[in-house]
Amino acid sequence: MGFHSMVATSPRSTAGWSEFQYRGREFIRATVPHGNNAGLPFTIAKRLAERYEVRKFFASGGCGLLLEGRDIRTESDVLIKTTLRYDGIIEYAHSRDEEGFVKKLTDHRKQLQTERRIMVLLKNRGCNGIPNPNDYVFDWNPRLGEPFEANGGTWQFQDSSILSTEPYLVMERMEGRPLSDVIGTGMPEKRALEILQQVCHVLAILHLPVQRDSREWRLIYQDLKPDNIMLGGRDAVSLLDLGGCRLMVGSVVGNKGAFTPGYCPPECQSSDTLKPTADSYAIGSTLYHMLTGRSPAEFLGSNAAVGGAQSVSFRNWDWTALEQRVRRETYAFVRRCLAEKAVERPTDGGALVTEIASLLQRIDAP
Repeated sequence: MGFHSMVATSPRSTAGWSEFQYRGREFIRATVPHGNNAGLPFTIAKRLAERYEVRKFFASGGCGLLLEGRDIRTESDVLIKTTLRYDGIIEYAHSRDEEGFVKKLTDHRKQLQTERRIMVLLKNRGCNGIPNPNDYVFDWNPRLGEPFEANGGTWQFQDSSILSTEPYLVMERMEGRPLSDVIGTGMPEKRALEILQQVCHVLAILHLPVQRDSREWRLIYQDLKPDNIMLGGRDAVSLLDLGGCRLMVGSVVGNKGAFTPGYCPPECQSSDTLKPTADSYAIGSTLYHMLTGRSPAEFLGSNAAVGGAQSVSFRNWDWTALEQRVRRETYAFVRRCLAEKAVERPTDGGALVTEIASLLQRIDAP
């Protein structure tokens, strides 16, 4: 769930925003006003779980939706995250497959639950580079109970125990804007490294293995890109959208997670086995974008849009454009991160922190 715009808009000025009554309560029906999901509909209680008052659209990307809200108990501003896209689920409604509908819906909701668990884990490990997960609540989603077009007429899902348990992740309200908004034609080398050093501190904590049931559990962020890095005052970093992380239980995939073409390494698409070196690649592709102002998508080739390669071939990067912008040590670092063989990249977030610290030390040296 990457977020392409962090500009809040008033609900009263958002196209398609309207209110309606359902089961004696007020609900909001609206459409995403801008970004990749522009025009997609969503429905949410006006006062979520009788505590969080929904006020404004905040951002949307991938399968996620972020709304601004107000905690009426603490009188503080919050962000509310929920699932936006139900395309795959509605296919089961068309065929009147209630069992498939429930299973797909449950799988869909697990991603938000996974994100909350990861955020709690990171906070318990002392990580400050992510939003604080304030609450996790459930409420009705009337949209899932509306009649769907189906073979032979319409079909309606009526299981209230599922319709009333749409999950919502409530987070602290963050100030700032996504890194993608400030890259422009390229950033100064030192500033880019200082920003990504903070990201790597989060990755270093995320990559720490956990021993459970005599097996090693390890998380890989996998979907690192400028849209998922938020900059606050003095370039303080918050890493967003942890729901796309991939979980590895030993050598077995716990979930597939998410990745973005151009920023991800070859193994994200072609292999079930993933290591933290995948995030080293994403650091390299993100840093390349930050330093040159050129998105990795530019180097994918035309076949990417029709199911082709999701990762940039090493030879396709414009290495001259990078070499002209940075010191040779940083140039060499980016090339190592973008190595197609995982074994040639920095091993994990901790190694990335150490290497970037060394690069910054060289820049600051007299």
